[in-house]
Amino acid sequence: MTRQHGDRRWSGWLLRALAVLCLLLPGLAGASEGAPLVLAGDAASFPLSGRLTAYTGDDGSAAADEVADKPFSPGFPAITTGTIWLRFQVMRPSGQPAEWLLAFGEPDMDDVRVYGPGLTETRLGRSIPNRDLEVAGRLHVARLILPEAQPVTILLRLSSQHKIRLEEAALWRPAALVHDEARRSALYGLHMGTLLVLAVISGLSGAWLRDGPMLAYTLYVTTILCRGLVHTGIAPLIFSGAGRDANYLLSGIGLLGGAAAMLLLWDRILDLRGTVPRLHRLFLAGIVLILLGLLLVLHPAFHFVVLPVQILSAAGGLVGMALAAGRALRRRGDVVTRIYLLAFLPVVIAWIVELAARMTAQIPPDLGRSIDVGASILHVALLCGALAYRLHLIQRARLRAELALAGEQLTRQRLRTFFDMVAHEFKTPLAIIDSAVQVVELELSPGRVRPVVSERFIAIRRAVRRLVKLIEACLAGERDMALALRLLPMAPADLLERVVERNRDPDQADMEVTTIDLPERCIADAELLGIALDALIDNARRYGPAGQPVEITARGADGHLELVVADRGPGIAAAEAERIFEKYYRGSNATGIPGTGIGLHLVKAVAEMHGGRVSCRPRDGGGSEFALAVPVTA
Repeated sequence: MTRQHGDRRWSGWLLRALAVLCLLLPGLAGASEGAPLVLAGDAASFPLSGRLTAYTGDDGSAAADEVADKPFSPGFPAITTGTIWLRFQVMRPSGQPAEWLLAFGEPDMDDVRVYGPGLTETRLGRSIPNRDLEVAGRLHVARLILPEAQPVTILLRLSSQHKIRLEEAALWRPAALVHDEARRSALYGLHMGTLLVLAVISGLSGAWLRDGPMLAYTLYVTTILCRGLVHTGIAPLIFSGAGRDANYLLSGIGLLGGAAAMLLLWDRILDLRGTVPRLHRLFLAGIVLILLGLLLVLHPAFHFVVLPVQILSAAGGLVGMALAAGRALRRRGDVVTRIYLLAFLPVVIAWIVELAARMTAQIPPDLGRSIDVGASILHVALLCGALAYRLHLIQRARLRAELALAGEQLTRQRLRTFFDMVAHEFKTPLAIIDSAVQVVELELSPGRVRPVVSERFIAIRRAVRRLVKLIEACLAGERDMALALRLLPMAPADLLERVVERNRDPDQADMEVTTIDLPERCIADAELLGIALDALIDNARRYGPAGQPVEITARGADGHLELVVADRGPGIAAAEAERIFEKYYRGSNATGIPGTGIGLHLVKAVAEMHGGRVSCRPRDGGGSEFALAVPVTA
């Protein structure tokens, strides 16, 4: 009994297996080449993957009835150009609705035609504005009315001078497609809106901070936005009246502009101009070559540009990542570079996969696109993190700078107080000297004072006034305050006369004054120019040989008043000609000669305040010439 019971049990399992096999046979037959797609069940959509056959022998002139009799093959290129025909069969069982929607991408193909039952033609593609289509959406959508229980052959004619790529092909129930398109459009729109907001914020921040990497990042995000608008099909929904050329332009900016922006971004992040100048020039040359490809965006030969650009951008990305990795290893605290490195890793991987898919059939053609979607989201998220961290570092640096500035201002305030005290202590004895000289002059009757003594009194008072002005000018510079510049009409001849008069000294050789084309009037500060001339004359006397007259030349040339003071001293070495005007700097020939290194710096400050210049040049026969030039008109 037990054995019979076991035989019956195995017989039952065998009968069940045969029944399942009988049920599976129709399905296995349907999966074979040429079997129609049966629209059975309650599914919202029926993918066409594995059911399409192709004919690639058309040069673009064949009609649908001619192609219908041509031999179709199961395989066809994943990405191509020109014209390609696709075919599949479909059957609507009884009980299913007659109206179905055929939807497929890629969204940016030019000329798309669908031939339904009876070879009725539906024209689609981006050469037709979205508002003129019967069913407008992200993808190419054709309405099909299918007969009941009859196999129907559907033909697709895809033509594009840039790229033909079939993806997401399926037959949809109308309501299900509307729901799916609304959901996807909302998600893609949110993604594109986020990119737009990010580009605007980073662009404004980069312009405000004058930050090169941030501005380059703005360009890169903008190109991602352009590419995303085209590849997701959002662009035709937004610009419903735009045609093929606008679509091509956005696609070209996204592809070529993205490659150029990525090279520019690496160049700015790594500061290649300062660290690796030769590589910087190579990156710039690559950017220029890529951008030149934009001139071919609307040309049929544009597809020849795509592969070299992808190779160049992938190579540049790998080089940039390698340099960034080395920099991150050398600088342990460089968090920004590490984030940039992680951000570009998925993008470069996606580009390499897509590039490899174009070069070999071993890699699925849609793998790169699938990776690219996730890579773009991860990339933008990481770049947002890098941007936020950079702003955090800038904020910290700003706070440190503000604290340092507050400390500096406090120190300067203390210095101002100190210099005010010093000025008072200097000027008080000078005022006493000046008052004493005046009292002595008043006490002595004019007839009893010899002319030489009277001239000495005048010279003393003149020297006191000059010293007071010089102290005020020098201490004003030490206070880090601009000297009080008063631009008024003045006569250069009168200025020379006053300066020469107050610098006459019986113990010094007289001065030789030469004027050449001297302007009658000049807009300048006569007091400051006088102080500068005093400093130049004092410098010439200090370094020139005793008894040698100081030569002063004043002339008008090229809209400038030029005052030249020449001496026969040891001269200035060529290597020191620029540094001689630095504060507290003294030349190598100044050993043993008293001085502070302030006078010539003061001359330079006066010249620059007037918008002029000062220079030092050697003089024929030995010595130096110091030329102070200021504009005749302010």
